[in-house]
Amino acid sequence: MDLSAAEEYAIKIIAAESALPHAARNSASVAAPAFALPDGLWPAVRTELVAQSVIGYPVDVIEGLELSSTDLTEYLFLAGKNLWGWYRLMKAQDSVLAEFRQADIPVAVLKGAAAAANYPQPKSRSMGDIDLIVPPADFDRAFALLERLGWENDIELEINPRHAGFQKADCPEIELHRYFSTCTDKRQADFLDQAIYDAIPRAEWTDVADYSVPMLPPLENGLVLLAHVNQHLGSGLGLRQILDWQMFVEAYLTDELWEHGFRHAAQQIGMEKLAITTTWLCRTHLGLQTSATWFEGADAQLADDLLLYIMHRGNMGRKMERSAQATRIVMHSFRSPAALVRYLYTGGRSHWAPARKHAWLAPAACFYQIGHVIRKGLARNASIGELANDARSAQQEVDLLKRLEVTRM
Repeated sequence: MDLSAAEEYAIKIIAAESALPHAARNSASVAAPAFALPDGLWPAVRTELVAQSVIGYPVDVIEGLELSSTDLTEYLFLAGKNLWGWYRLMKAQDSVLAEFRQADIPVAVLKGAAAAANYPQPKSRSMGDIDLIVPPADFDRAFALLERLGWENDIELEINPRHAGFQKADCPEIELHRYFSTCTDKRQADFLDQAIYDAIPRAEWTDVADYSVPMLPPLENGLVLLAHVNQHLGSGLGLRQILDWQMFVEAYLTDELWEHGFRHAAQQIGMEKLAITTTWLCRTHLGLQTSATWFEGADAQLADDLLLYIMHRGNMGRKMERSAQATRIVMHSFRSPAALVRYLYTGGRSHWAPARKHAWLAPAACFYQIGHVIRKGLARNASIGELANDARSAQQEVDLLKRLEVTRM
């Protein structure tokens, strides 16, 4: 694969951490990895781990590397910052969830702590925002509850009907979901969302590093994590989403669960091949420990290409040139007329206030977004050659998604 030395060693470090026995984590007896970093490479490797949002995960292995005291101190500072963010999010989430329980509103956590629960050390998982979902009939009550608690809605449902965004001083953002799926195929989207709705009453309050978290049952939680991988294809898939999936597979996705429920559900949401390919990637490159064989028929080359795609993008597209992303998004959208219209309509209403205030201007939002993309392209002062390279790169991504048989850009 066409990986840089820093990317290769970042992968080696993660695989070495994944191969450690769970009981050995955070132990002075952890053996040093069977490799050493080339001189001067550590800063680039550290940058890779940050870009992939996995800086806190391989702390045991990194402490076993022969880093200089300065390099180790800098790393431990970043890992400590990651840990601080974990506690900050969990404390805010704990307070909000207590209010949901008091108000008797059924709720489940999506991703985040529900993913961290499967990690050998949950606190090593990088955290972003808090994703909550309630049954559709309880959405308005949950929305009103958050407002009463002092959270301010910062993303209008008219702009993003998928979830309402809430902000509060010194707290992470909360996304209160009306639905979760981002599939462009309505049948597949409805299947996933209905499965989640049906599972919310069966959510179990689970201890995650001394915090109580309402988690969906394993099958539905796994579908969420798989769909999260799918969601970030095209916008910037990172190793964080892949590790979330890997930890779920290691903890739950046996051959029995695959054959008796998960495979059928993955087929219904159009992600069976994505599940198989991603799991092969995890076992081959990232140290997945499992005796399961359900993914043995994977296309090894496709898994390698997916890893290359991930390493070149970074979590949330951090390694991509921001000003070039619009070109890629439009190219991805051409895979589906519905996806293209949705991108233009949603983006246009987001960037053009009159279209949000006056319903009769909404159709013109698509044309406004086209102009917005053109203006961004001109602002880059990009040459024709650069734009052509963007288009070629986007087409390669589209081809990869076709080979994965996913239904979302």
